[in-house]
Amino acid sequence: MTILIKNPATPLQEINKEASCTITKPGRFSFFRAPAKTVMPYKAADIKGVYQYITLYSPAQSATNALRAIDDPKQAREFKASHFDFVCFSGTFIYRKDDGLIQHSGLLCLDFDHVGNRFVLWELRQRLIADPFFTTWLLFTSPSGDGLKWVVSIDLNLCDHRTWFRALQNYVRSTYNLETDEKCSNVSRTCFLPFDGNCYVHPSILNEPDVCPF
Repeated sequence: MTILIKNPATPLQEINKEASCTITKPGRFSFFRAPAKTVMPYKAADIKGVYQYITLYSPAQSATNALRAIDDPKQAREFKASHFDFVCFSGTFIYRKDDGLIQHSGLLCLDFDHVGNRFVLWELRQRLIADPFFTTWLLFTSPSGDGLKWVVSIDLNLCDHRTWFRALQNYVRSTYNLETDEKCSNVSRTCFLPFDGNCYVHPSILNEPDVCPF
């Protein structure tokens, strides 16, 4: 399959999706401790470690439950910003800005906000996991409980991070009738880590030895 994308600053470009679907383990990426204003990474993490964090880390479970019990949107934003650890899935960084990138991980995280109730979320999860053109490494419910985070492979030999985002944005719009957060185009885009006992991880990761990551 070939996806055609049009960027106002560039001519029509073609991206061959078959070339992006190799099952190569992604690189590492930066993990940050709360609060959200933190700019210096705590450590480099990987898919296995974050999967264990999301499914096993009890402080994340406590924070997630507390957040979802808050009705006031402003209070919820402030609580999330002060209580949730986070990662920059797209690479390792000296500091948390695009120009602080050390090495890209080969990952891009798409953020789908306000998708719907748990039944709608579950149906979408199954469709994204089965997507024939993108390899899903992680897929989990957002801290708020009504959105999804979709972490997929991208091939930087074909085009840069921002161009990949535009391609994915067009793809999910036409395939799933979804919009994704525009800020995901930034390589240093952060992702708060909630608790999700049903977090999907690529099956190859489950074959790796268990190591306590945090």
